[in-house]
Amino acid sequence: MTTAAPKRRIGRPTGKTDTRDVILDAAEGYFADGGFNATSMREVAEKAGVNQALITYYFKSKRGLYEAVFSRRAQEMVDERDALLAKLLADKPDSYTVREVVAAYLKPQFDMLSSGEQGEKFVRIQARLHNEPEEVAFKLRSETYDEVTKKYIAALAKVLPHLSYDEVIWRMTFLIGTYLFMLSGVDRLGDLSDGKLHAEDPDEVVTRLVAFLEGGLAAPRS
Repeated sequence: MTTAAPKRRIGRPTGKTDTRDVILDAAEGYFADGGFNATSMREVAEKAGVNQALITYYFKSKRGLYEAVFSRRAQEMVDERDALLAKLLADKPDSYTVREVVAAYLKPQFDMLSSGEQGEKFVRIQARLHNEPEEVAFKLRSETYDEVTKKYIAALAKVLPHLSYDEVIWRMTFLIGTYLFMLSGVDRLGDLSDGKLHAEDPDEVVTRLVAFLEGGLAAPRS
């Protein structure tokens, strides 16, 4: 009697131990390059080497896939951001500085940028999030970032007593916009310096960015 070979799950690529991550990695590249609307499930399936039905099985829809791609690395970054602030407040509850808070907020973001190819792809997805359909972008922004960002706002408000809480929120919003622009890949630094300067060294970018943002956050209210 011949024993039938065990059936392989539909679309599962041979030799892949974590199909879900294979799909997420493939989708990350397409979402980084073309955004939500320009990415097709067929392209992702071909890149991942799976049947398109398997993507639907795991993620239900393209929106579900996009949210999973985004949340995978964003949550890692947010968790690090939360831990850095908690450590700063525990170590220096009454003596931390604006610069230290800004540095803690930015470090996980630029660590992600420097972490390799997939990290760079995620940063491109993140930088273009405001251009994605609002029904997708709003949910991801609010659910992923708001809780920890409000902790940073509270920490800044404590060390900036000359500002109202509302003013700190305004300035934190400007901080977010500034660093996201620097992550967007638009080389205005090169344009404005006629090619002399480039934002290629993440450490230099962070050093200059922290100094600039510290000044803006701590400036007197006009």
